[in-house]
Amino acid sequence: MKTRKLGTLEVTALGVGCMGMSHAMGKAMDIDEGAKVLRAAVDMGYTFFDTAKNYGYVGDPHHNEKILGKAFQGMRDKVVIATKCGVDFDYAVDPDVPPLLYDSSREGIRKSVEGSLQRLGTDYIDLYFQARVDPKVEPEEVADTMKGKS
Repeated sequence: MKTRKLGTLEVTALGVGCMGMSHAMGKAMDIDEGAKVLRAAVDMGYTFFDTAKNYGYVGDPHHNEKILGKAFQGMRDKVVIATKCGVDFDYAVDPDVPPLLYDSSREGIRKSVEGSLQRLGTDYIDLYFQARVDPKVEPEEVADTMKGKS
């Protein structure tokens, strides 16, 4: 399979966008079934997997990262995981079409990283980025937080 460079990361030219397993594409997949599908993708040669902390549903807002965590147990060194922070869904307002909640504050990003690491069952995230611009936080502050400067 062809590969590409993303900075220092080498990934398959085609990645696996995992959102539809948990969010916006009908009923969420069972975690075990989703993990099985992702392991099969690794067996086929895929190495790049994209998720986000908010890919889920009202009953399990972080469902997608849990699928990846289960799928990649014992094979973390074979995959590159991208996940995102900065936005959640406000299921309390509308469980079917929830409005977005933005939080790219320093504390919000740190809390997001900790939660993602736990759900992904890993001690590192390969590619971590802000999913949506938070109008309350300057981009420079987000960049400094992501660099670990504050």
